[in-house]
Amino acid sequence: MKAIVLEAEWAPRNGVKISETDAARQWAFNASQAYRNPSISLQTIADPSAPGPDEVVVQVGACGICGSDVHMLETDEDNYLLLPYHLKAPVVIGHEFAGKVVAVGSNVTEISVGELVAVEEIQWCGRCRECRGGFLNQCRNIEDLGFTINGGFAEYVKVDAKFCWSLTAVAERVGSEEAALEIGALTEPTSVAYEGMFTRAGGFKPGSAVAVFGAGPIGLAATALAAAAGASQVFVAEMLPERRALAEAMGATTTLDPATTDVASTIQELTRGNGVAMAVETTGNFKAVMPTIEEAIGVGGKIAVVGMDARPTELNLIRQQLKAGSIYGTVGHSGSWDFPNVIALMASGKIQMEKAVTRKFP
Repeated sequence: MKAIVLEAEWAPRNGVKISETDAARQWAFNASQAYRNPSISLQTIADPSAPGPDEVVVQVGACGICGSDVHMLETDEDNYLLLPYHLKAPVVIGHEFAGKVVAVGSNVTEISVGELVAVEEIQWCGRCRECRGGFLNQCRNIEDLGFTINGGFAEYVKVDAKFCWSLTAVAERVGSEEAALEIGALTEPTSVAYEGMFTRAGGFKPGSAVAVFGAGPIGLAATALAAAAGASQVFVAEMLPERRALAEAMGATTTLDPATTDVASTIQELTRGNGVAMAVETTGNFKAVMPTIEEAIGVGGKIAVVGMDARPTELNLIRQQLKAGSIYGTVGHSGSWDFPNVIALMASGKIQMEKAVTRKFP
């Protein structure tokens, strides 16, 4: 089968601590600390073997291009990847995908051949202390489709059936298998926003104001989710005009250009000094954004840090203390019914993530 493969040089930075086990298998907890000189190529690799008893084989129908995929090719001055996440190269990249099940294992009963599914990227074990405590995204034995094991920029993917969620209801709404697969591929980034806003941060009271920083795919998902959850005002800060237009289509009530607008002051003015109940960081540029977020939240405000940035930044924690604010670190999309709840919102039309699709490639 055809697949897009990332290759990179294993060269841990001086002073970086890596366990003997991870070093032996060249598995990086933080790719930016261990891999350099990346490249990608279209290759022909072996098809997946027949599924095991609990596995399915999925024929990929659509796969989104994530900022993390871009960060795999972007490098710093020493040619180390900018990606601040897990990686084991070489690997087939792509992790925001949906497809059709073409083979099922003998123990699989809830998914059938021919069914359309969205697939969780995070492959949690379900046995470690973290998983047993409900922290599936922090699994001690984690593997990641498209990062540490082969992912969705390929014709087929073999995966445990427990990571697959049916898109039948979405297909019934849109009446097209192709459209359902494109929408289904957006389940993963939308669930990343859902995990941060609702599962980790606990959501906000309907009628509150919400601010989203960044209008990439996850920022657009956060915008749609905030509107669907009953936010009275949804502010989106984004520098690119085309992305601001997308944010408005997804439910933003006010879009702001940080290059020309004092975002925090405008939010405080438009909320009559109350600030926002939740700020969602999706830019991955903490140094630039966090000071504004600290000023924009109101009393009791929550900050969901969804974007990823390996670089250190400063926080003025007295602002959090005086406002009784909270900061929630989050990564991933697994557990707590994130995927099925997002799919249900898509199937009902409460969120229409298809509006976020701007370009398609073969």
